[in-house]
Amino acid sequence: MKEILKDWGKELWIAEEAEYGGKILVIRENKSTSQHYHKDKKETIYCFRGLVDIILTEKMVTLREGEDITLSPKTIHRIIGKKDSVLFEVSTPQLADVVRIQENPNKTSKT
Repeated sequence: MKEILKDWGKELWIAEEAEYGGKILVIRENKSTSQHYHKDKKETIYCFRGLVDIILTEKMVTLREGEDITLSPKTIHRIIGKKDSVLFEVSTPQLADVVRIQENPNKTSKT
């Protein structure tokens, strides 16, 4: 397992296979990821614990425990922790496919 610390929490890469990828995202309350999209990666995000807002281009989606969302390639999004949260992400295998549009507002280092 690969752990990547972020200003907003951390990513635990639990599956990096040729056919699929899997991560656990730990998002801290009042922290947010960068606004970004993926050129090729399609992902489904499941809220295991907590509460997050996902800001999309034209709307905001709130994920509560037990809820999920699937994001197609090129969907611009940002995740904001409304509570300390644990998300499961399953995706196509391009785990490093990230195009950042705007860094997170609380950024203190490159994440």
